[in-house]
Amino acid sequence: MSMKSLEDLEKAFDRGLTEWESSIAMKAAGKMGQKCVREVKRKTPWISGNLRRRWRSRTEKGSNDIKIHLENDVDYASYVNDGHRIVRGGKTVGYAEGKHMLEKGVAVYTDNYMREDLQGMADDIGRAMKGK
Repeated sequence: MSMKSLEDLEKAFDRGLTEWESSIAMKAAGKMGQKCVREVKRKTPWISGNLRRRWRSRTEKGSNDIKIHLENDVDYASYVNDGHRIVRGGKTVGYAEGKHMLEKGVAVYTDNYMREDLQGMADDIGRAMKGK
């Protein structure tokens, strides 16, 4: 890439700075996701331990944002979380209320850790911009 003017240099610098800031934000988002998973696991009922063990987080960078996905690949995870009908002999005989472990875990994280984590991310970006 050849530089024709100071504006080209400024644009290149801005692209680099944006990418650098997003890498700091991605790292912080990964830590936030891990903390969310920890809290969701604490709210997940334990029978065999399989449902609790299978919680994962992953981060995804969009064009203007970063998304944190909390996932559980156990077939029955959504039924335990959201509730389900109880069917015997082809007839509905009741309803099992959902445990709402995902919502409860995220609420605990939001109430207890989110503000601190966001401030830490802002502090990290500030320190990096100052070269410390």
